[in-house]
Amino acid sequence: MRRMSTTVEFAQTSELRDIHATDRLGPYLSRMWARRQYTWYVSASELRARQITTVLGNLWHLLNPALSIGVYFLIFGLLLDTTRGVENFMLFLTIGLFIFQYTQRITVTGANSIIGNIGLLKAIRFPRALLPVTSSLTETLTSLPTFAIIYVMAVLTGEQFRWTWLLLPLILAVQFFFNTGTAFISARVTTHFRDTTQILPFIFRLLLYASGVIFAADAYVSPDLKWLFIANPMYCYIELGRWSIMGGSLGESLVLSALAWTVAIFIGGFLWFRAAEERYARD
Repeated sequence: MRRMSTTVEFAQTSELRDIHATDRLGPYLSRMWARRQYTWYVSASELRARQITTVLGNLWHLLNPALSIGVYFLIFGLLLDTTRGVENFMLFLTIGLFIFQYTQRITVTGANSIIGNIGLLKAIRFPRALLPVTSSLTETLTSLPTFAIIYVMAVLTGEQFRWTWLLLPLILAVQFFFNTGTAFISARVTTHFRDTTQILPFIFRLLLYASGVIFAADAYVSPDLKWLFIANPMYCYIELGRWSIMGGSLGESLVLSALAWTVAIFIGGFLWFRAAEERYARD
């Protein structure tokens, strides 16, 4: 009953006009803000559908990333020994993998946000950008228990508490806007090239090895090529996350690169997505 009433409210506020029409930027953003409760409701419904709110669902959601960390630690920490000066390689790997997967999940889910809701797009006029935003919010809420594991792992591996631990949520909040921008981009690309959803996993597999997730870039890359990693936004977010939990030095270029990528991808992705607003219900 609650879901039906929320859907009705959404339809009533959607002003049943031409579904292909596009508002100016100001009214468009106002219409998105007016539907913020619907966005939260859809995200919560998706979480329930994934059984995240059940005891078994929560247990598996924590066990799954823990098993992934175990596999990566076995292969790269023990068999291949990629530690090279990293004392707490388990925590090093946990932070890198979880932050990387945060962007991966939102980008892949965002790619399906438009093509998976064609029926809704053809029936109701509403800001299409709500769909990638909703998928981004859903994956963020889903990832909260995963990020809690980082703190648990830090305590279990003997890391001493430092005030920078409190900055990890801020770093993830900045990354959220970057991820939402990638969701905008992947959502539009997928409407033109449906095979994008099949290609994205291979792209992220390549990025996994190019973002310092499983090794310390300083130990493998010459100083002359370090700029290639700093120009990689995934490397920047991962290193910022590691700095907040594990300490160490923090380069100004790393922070500036992360902020620049966040602003460019979020704003650029939103504007590029919105430029094709009138096409989505037709594809």
